[in-house]
Amino acid sequence: MKYIVPLLAVLMLSACATQPVTSGISVEQSKNSFNEQLRVDNLDLGNKLAITDVKTRQTNQLTDVVVTLSSQYKKSQYLQYQFNWFDKDGFIIKGNHSPWQALTLFGFAKTQLPGLAPSSDAVTFSLAVREVSTESQEFKD
Repeated sequence: MKYIVPLLAVLMLSACATQPVTSGISVEQSKNSFNEQLRVDNLDLGNKLAITDVKTRQTNQLTDVVVTLSSQYKKSQYLQYQFNWFDKDGFIIKGNHSPWQALTLFGFAKTQLPGLAPSSDAVTFSLAVREVSTESQEFKD
């Protein structure tokens, strides 16, 4: 059975100034075109990113995806991303999210982010993207 990834959503997390900040972006697939809809907790980061393409295929009964993330900003962005996978009923597949991966996205550049489902039960996914602070952080007593 061929699985179609109908929804890509960047998860939203709230954070204070010294913590990473997450932006939300979702893309729905419709006849090989993508309608971008921003769901943003961090409007500033959301305005600097766009998902311009999503490709899927089946590899050994696992959903294999490549998400093209594009910078809409002139300067480099220091980010982290993470895939989470969901079953056909929309429930997260517990314990099977990928670790946060570092990503430097240069001004107006595009990059492809690959993801592989952890099991054949995974039919949709979400992609979380957050900013990483470049300022040094001090621990206080």
